[in-house]
Amino acid sequence: MKIQVTQDTLYEYMLAHDVKLSRLAELIGKSREVVFSCFKHHKDPRGKPRYFSHENIEAINQALPVLAQELQQRLLTFGSPQTYTNRWGNTYDPALIEPIKELGHYLNITAMTGRVLGWKPTKKTSVLVQTTCISYGCISEADAIAINNEILSIVGVLSSYTLIAD
Repeated sequence: MKIQVTQDTLYEYMLAHDVKLSRLAELIGKSREVVFSCFKHHKDPRGKPRYFSHENIEAINQALPVLAQELQQRLLTFGSPQTYTNRWGNTYDPALIEPIKELGHYLNITAMTGRVLGWKPTKKTSVLVQTTCISYGCISEADAIAINNEILSIVGVLSSYTLIAD
C-alpha cells in the first residue's frame, strides 16, 4: 500500500537521508533548478510560491520506484578477493571504494558517511580518495552493513511513497 505524502514531506525525507535531488530531476526530465525551486517554494515572477504541476507529480510518482530500484542495485557486497586483515585483526575490503563512489550519483556520500558511519569529511576523503593515505580502502564489513541498511531504508520509503498535490 502506498503512503500519500506532500512534496514537503518527500523533500524533508530526501534531505534527511542525503538523497540527491539532481538524480530525481534527471528521472523526471526536468532541470535541477526547477526541481529545487518547486521543493523550496521559491516565488515565481508574480510572487506566488512554486509547486509541482500535476504532470510533474505524476512524473515523480513514476520516478520514485525507479530511483529506489537503482539504489537497491547498488547494495555493497563485502568480501572481494581484495579483502585483507591487518596486523590488529581488522578486516577491510578496498574493492568497495568504487561501489561507494557510484552511490555518489544518488546520495551525498560525505553527509551519509558522517550520519551513518560517524566519519568526519577528512576520514571519508582518506578512506575513499587519497590513495597515499594509510586508511585508503579501509572499509569494514560493519561499514558495508550500515551503508546497506541505510540504502534499504531509503528504498523502502521511496517505494512506498506516492506524491500528492498540496
